[in-house]
Amino acid sequence: MKKRPKRKIVLFLVEGKSDREALKLAIPELYDQIDEDIEVYFPVIRREDEEKGGDITTSRYTDKQGKTYWVHPNNIEDAIYTLFLDDFFDREKILPKDITEIIQIVDTDGAYISDECIVEDSYLQEEESPFYKDDEISCLDVEKIKLRNQQKSENLTYLSKCSTIKVKQKTVPYSVYYFSSNLDHFLHYSANLDYRMKRNLADTFARNYIGDVEGFVKEIAGDPDAVKDMSYEESWEFIKKENNSLHRHTNLNVLLTKLLEEAES
Repeated sequence: MKKRPKRKIVLFLVEGKSDREALKLAIPELYDQIDEDIEVYFPVIRREDEEKGGDITTSRYTDKQGKTYWVHPNNIEDAIYTLFLDDFFDREKILPKDITEIIQIVDTDGAYISDECIVEDSYLQEEESPFYKDDEISCLDVEKIKLRNQQKSENLTYLSKCSTIKVKQKTVPYSVYYFSSNLDHFLHYSANLDYRMKRNLADTFARNYIGDVEGFVKEIAGDPDAVKDMSYEESWEFIKKENNSLHRHTNLNVLLTKLLEEAES
């Protein structure tokens, strides 16, 4: 029996379905212009208790032995496989050998701000907390957000320094790009949208760029709040400074500009 031919698959790991909706039309079209054989998928983190998705950098996960852990740098690569890829590979009939690259899209969520910028607001509703502002996070439980930020910043720092990650026994090229303080903040100028509005705006944004890859790239890369004149590594050092992880920024333009140049070459 002949071996199944190796596929060329690029995975974009995203935190939620609205993120996938916003990016799933233009980005595959961009790769298609580079190489028609490249397949692009957008796995969403699997959370049994959360239909909307979730954040790997602030999560807990259960390993194959049934033990549950907070996700930290020493186990986040295992958690990525467990929460993003295990079920997804089975469902899509994908093998680790098929993966040529993994790209992760994250929200910074103010992870690098100082603890003094996390303030209590007892008037918030449960579903409104945390609430992101230009220079502070308002919330119902300050200590909870401090601990979340500590876990998130440690994980983001680790991932930003990874050039590869393990997918079972295969080592795969890896990079991670951020929206700050989240995707909705950058694309729609609002960091605190409810889920229904996120999905509606994401769908509208994606449809605006059907058949217009260049316009999609220019919309993001041409935005004055996208990082400018920085390398990938420099863009991560930038977002860690002061309150930048709360402000409206992205470094996805670094990737998109490179891909558009490849497509046009």
